[in-house]
Amino acid sequence: MKTTLFLAMTLSSLAANLSAQETAPGKVPTKRVAFAQSCFWTGEMKLGQIEGVVRTEAGFIGGREVTLVEYAPDRIQLADLARQARQAGVADKVHLELAPPRPLAGVANGAPLDRSYRPAPASDQKKQIEGTPFSRLELSPEQATKVNAFVRADSGRALGYLTPPQREQLKSGK
Repeated sequence: MKTTLFLAMTLSSLAANLSAQETAPGKVPTKRVAFAQSCFWTGEMKLGQIEGVVRTEAGFIGGREVTLVEYAPDRIQLADLARQARQAGVADKVHLELAPPRPLAGVANGAPLDRSYRPAPASDQKKQIEGTPFSRLELSPEQATKVNAFVRADSGRALGYLTPPQREQLKSGK
């Protein structure tokens, strides 16, 4: 029984550490794309839930709310990301750094993703975390993306993106 419990605890710790490493800064080469939708708070949450999305940021292009996404092309292809974003209801238009060879999953092409992009104020970033115990933690941008994505839908999964010291800090309430 003790061996089984130890093994379960070790596997749980390993899985949590892998999730935290997966979101460590500078570990994964990324590409950028922005998706226009009616609410970038929802965009950050839903796009952050997609496997292969590393970071999100609420912002604007041409006065329209967008969610800037950094994704790992070795984990998700742009066409799959666009399809999942469309299915999640957060992709009215796609803004790309380079024009795609063909349309992406029924998502209209918007203006190019260029210097016209503006990030939303800090007060509009990662709104799902606001008002939760997670808001007390210092999170990397990658961790904040994933915690923001899951904190309201699956807090256990959000915990998986924290380091052991962060989980301890959350438990202690400090």
